[in-house]
Amino acid sequence: MAVYGVNRALVAQRDSGGHVKVYAQFRAPLDWHTNLDLADVEAVRSSMLSLFDGWAAHVLELLRHGAAVHRPLYILPVSHTWTHVPGVTLLGDAAHLMPPLGGGREPRNAGRRRTRRVHRHRPEDLDDVVRAFEERMWARAGRWAKITTAGLERLVSPDPAEALALFDQVQPS
Repeated sequence: MAVYGVNRALVAQRDSGGHVKVYAQFRAPLDWHTNLDLADVEAVRSSMLSLFDGWAAHVLELLRHGAAVHRPLYILPVSHTWTHVPGVTLLGDAAHLMPPLGGGREPRNAGRRRTRRVHRHRPEDLDDVVRAFEERMWARAGRWAKITTAGLERLVSPDPAEALALFDQVQPS
């Protein structure tokens, strides 16, 4: 479930074991919490409730329960790549950290299949195999980074209603 407002959102996600994780998303400077003790759960809760003041009472109930953990959202630039280094590469979020909007997930066990493919090659060809993988990964990750970054800009924005109307229209190319 997601509820969007001007420059903020509350997102609830069902997790394993019957738990629900709630994410309070809002635009703020990185040091927004300097006068807040992040270890003080009640102070954090009070701060979150004030950020979402005026929202429907049943939506605010999502913030009234459970622990609060401060997790700033970091993303890499859409066009992020690196200079190839023989014998080394990056995978997963280390390679293409992007907004968590569900895009870009690899099929289950994709990493294992890639590892098996790497093992099929002669050691002297490994560097070329890794370089080719990086180029394919950059193209794929770049498409999804563009989509998810645009989605984040639209959803946690001054006009989330417009964003929601456009969200279904965004498709990877």
